[in-house]
Amino acid sequence: MIPLLILGLLKEKPQSYGYELLADMEANYFQYLVRFTKGSFYYNIQQLEEKNMIEKVSINEEGNEKEKNRYILTESGEREFERLFVKYGSENEPITFPFYTPMLFVNQVEPDEIKQLLEMQIKQTRKKIQMIDSALQTQEQVRPIFAKMMENSKRHHEVNLAWFYEQLTDY
Repeated sequence: MIPLLILGLLKEKPQSYGYELLADMEANYFQYLVRFTKGSFYYNIQQLEEKNMIEKVSINEEGNEKEKNRYILTESGEREFERLFVKYGSENEPITFPFYTPMLFVNQVEPDEIKQLLEMQIKQTRKKIQMIDSALQTQEQVRPIFAKMMENSKRHHEVNLAWFYEQLTDY
């Protein structure tokens, strides 16, 4: 999914520096969609370049003797963007949540263990909701569709939170 983000951003902003693309991903809270690190981002840049989907263009900026490398999409990069756009846009997988799997075996552990796990999930989910609220407070900086996605994500977290509290009362 990281390649789709990089290609899409380069489509929007040709001749961007790598660090500009990464900063844009962070500023727009793309980490809520895809887990990435600085290392995984630059690894994907390198892979896209090696596959000739993006290429460096050297621009000698005024007042700066050092050439700066910026990236642009190649023709195959344009095709790859379209392919990934359709691929990921067409997927509709079940919502998976690792916490659900251990819950299948709650009768195999002590109630105190379940309580601890539920309390941990409550704490983590509340933190996620707070992070989303923080992101939504800067809506003018994020894409409008992303703000709607974040609001939807928040509703999912709120449903989970209510379920965790409900389960906690059973123990």
